[in-house]
Amino acid sequence: MSAHWAGLAERGSVLGIRFTAACLRLLGERAARLLLYPVVAYFLLTSPAARRASDEYFARLRRVAGDPAALPQPGWGTRFRHFFAFAESALHKLAAWTGQFDAQAVRFPNRAELSALLASGKGALLIGAHLGNLEMSRALAAERRVTVNAVVYAEHGRRFFRALAAANPHFGVNLIHVAQVGPDTSIQLRERIDRGELVVIVGDRTPPAENGRVCEVEFLGGRTPFAQGPFILAALLQCPVYLFFCLREDEGYCIHLERFEERVVLPRGSREQRIRELAQRYAKRLESYCLRAPYQWFNFYSYWRAP
Repeated sequence: MSAHWAGLAERGSVLGIRFTAACLRLLGERAARLLLYPVVAYFLLTSPAARRASDEYFARLRRVAGDPAALPQPGWGTRFRHFFAFAESALHKLAAWTGQFDAQAVRFPNRAELSALLASGKGALLIGAHLGNLEMSRALAAERRVTVNAVVYAEHGRRFFRALAAANPHFGVNLIHVAQVGPDTSIQLRERIDRGELVVIVGDRTPPAENGRVCEVEFLGGRTPFAQGPFILAALLQCPVYLFFCLREDEGYCIHLERFEERVVLPRGSREQRIRELAQRYAKRLESYCLRAPYQWFNFYSYWRAP
């Protein structure tokens, strides 16, 4: 089991991804969804490390829940539903980028707040997670001509990224591939924020580099390292910061947008403490959304083992 998520090898073939995409295009989502059952069963049986990670996640989730009985127990049924939710999320990404997902099925209760921000000419930093389906919202934003810049690390998901790029030439636009956010990246993102654009970054994984900057916070009943990068970036960009999640709910999706900070300031004398406070607040909100959508947490590695 890899001690670091960036060390996990991508599984699945380009041919398999293309076949699924072709079924989606020719036969529709329902038929393509049926293909996921044998695929998920195969990966479930051949991925012991991912099974252990799923079990640990659900065990921790039950320990922090107010009513543990309301959450599923670790086991084969729970593992399958967890793996299937991940596969279905990937299918919906393909559907969104090929225009085969109904935009009306995505609710956005706080749309007015974001629209007002964009109308004022201001940009914002949105901090998400590998929870739910952020790519769905990026695809829909492309349709509405809202500029969303996504900061991603794609080294361990090149095949799937290529499949999405083949599905829609706009997929790679405003996709910023970085292994680490440095001064050059910060300047580039600041320019985009000043143009009134949105920048999305995830905060639930440590940096790809083993020596990346992290701080330990409490999450699902255990201490685990979270990246400092999103909060340092927020201070450099000097713009409003929101938490941003797109969760599968009922037969569609719901975009959750929360104001996190109007501006992030890191005092010189207590910089590390302030970053830790921000990371802990983020982890607490992430925990609440995990309890709300337990099967949509897509970190299939030993999350609580420090790199």
